[in-house]
Amino acid sequence: MSGKFSRGLDVVDGSLDVFRANPRLAVLPLCSLLLVGSGFAIAAGVALHYGLVASIFTNDLITYAAIFVGLALTSSLGAFFNVAVAHCAFQYFDGGTPTVQDGLRAAWRSRRAVAMWALTSATLGTVLYILDDKFGFLGSAARLVFDLAWGLLTFFVVPVIVVEDTADLRTILRESGSAFKETWGESVSASLGVSLVVLPGALVGIFLLVAAYLGLHGIVAWIVGGLGLLCVVAAIITAQVLGMVARTALYEYATEDRRVGPFADRNPASVFPES
Repeated sequence: MSGKFSRGLDVVDGSLDVFRANPRLAVLPLCSLLLVGSGFAIAAGVALHYGLVASIFTNDLITYAAIFVGLALTSSLGAFFNVAVAHCAFQYFDGGTPTVQDGLRAAWRSRRAVAMWALTSATLGTVLYILDDKFGFLGSAARLVFDLAWGLLTFFVVPVIVVEDTADLRTILRESGSAFKETWGESVSASLGVSLVVLPGALVGIFLLVAAYLGLHGIVAWIVGGLGLLCVVAAIITAQVLGMVARTALYEYATEDRRVGPFADRNPASVFPES
């Protein structure tokens, strides 16, 4: 067990090397953040203009609709740009020189699968929120268990969308679940490793934001707050890129038995032993 987790951390180290070789990949998650932020800003403006803010907190139907729209927005844009990153990673592993334009074109070709995935995620997320809201402890427990199971089952959804070129949800889930079963230890530990890598930067950013808001004033507060925001954004972008590079490399090994990216210069027996 411990061997699997230490090998998963090696995957993160190799993913950092891939990111350093392709720093422009950071543009893709940055675009995702900007578009998601813009979408929520527009939605907030519409809600304020039409006086819907109070209804969101008092009318269940409007609350659930708002949750569905929010989940659909974040899921669709997140999946779209993650597909772009994964395509670039696949291209790099195959010896190519990926560009942001290549990734965006690949994501656009997969738009039907991305849309299907976003609608499914938004629907399930809304249903789980309703269960949590209406059934108290039992609903919360069911939501927790299902969220965990769903996260593991869908771990490789984005690489599957890139490779399989299908919008069939059953195929996507089957392939993702099969790949996760083959590399579950490395997959979980790689995700934890990514979190540990970006956590210091995120904490620094949060500290600067809190300090700017609570303890500073004037231009100094704006400067410190701006630096804090940059740190948080940089941590999110780094986590997105490293996570997708690691998942793409793991998916290649699980499905094609190929050592690429984080595994290219390592002995396969030391990364994925047979036993």
